[in-house]
Amino acid sequence: MKAFEVSRLEFGYVAEAIFRGFDLGVEAGEFFGVIGPNGAGKTTLLRLLAGLLRPWEGKVTMLGHDLAHVPRREVARTLGVVLQESHFTFDYTVEEVVMMGRNPHLGRFEQPGKDDRAKVREALDFVDVAGLASKRITEISSGERQRVVLARALAQEPEILLLDEATSHLDIAHQQSIARILVKLNRQGKTIVLLSHDLNLASLYSSRVLLLDHGRAVACDVPAQVITRDMIRRVYGLDPILSVHPETGRPQVLLPA
Repeated sequence: MKAFEVSRLEFGYVAEAIFRGFDLGVEAGEFFGVIGPNGAGKTTLLRLLAGLLRPWEGKVTMLGHDLAHVPRREVARTLGVVLQESHFTFDYTVEEVVMMGRNPHLGRFEQPGKDDRAKVREALDFVDVAGLASKRITEISSGERQRVVLARALAQEPEILLLDEATSHLDIAHQQSIARILVKLNRQGKTIVLLSHDLNLASLYSSRVLLLDHGRAVACDVPAQVITRDMIRRVYGLDPILSVHPETGRPQVLLPA
């Protein structure tokens, strides 16, 4: 079964189309990377996969079900979304933010129980922010906040994780930490869809990579077939130096001096 199947998708803003007749399949259990320059349509694609935007034409299915007809609560139980920027209206504690991830599993007026609190603690530990649980979300750094938002998504217990630049505000140690968490989750059977400007990160961890350019799939294949000098020159307008990672054998991109 496919985690996502996109068929003849058309979508844009106002009268300008971004995607025209766009098709895509993401296998259940896959670690799927999405790369491309600014304006390529990466975040729009994520919002369409999450059901936050409705296609003009075409269909998005999630685990075999037409996303347009899946109740939002059911979507939230299946799909965790980590956006690049998260804004909070109130000054919640970190623990309260992560507890929001349990909402899809609670009744309308049901209070969190022992199991919910355990899931929150587990999620906080998983992303190494348990020590921040009592801090206000406005008191922590942007990198810490990004890990808290990931913990909130994990507290949902989703089968699929969609992440938009999940490591963009993190130092290199926490970038690697988050990447390893995602790999661990993927090995446990969760589908990971990671949007990233970091070509090397996408190359190291993705089973397949989609290269987008203005809503068009330029390539979708294993990293070695997508992250090539010709592809990068064509889409990004750069002439990179490509090397091979000594441990994984996957392509790595260096910019010329």
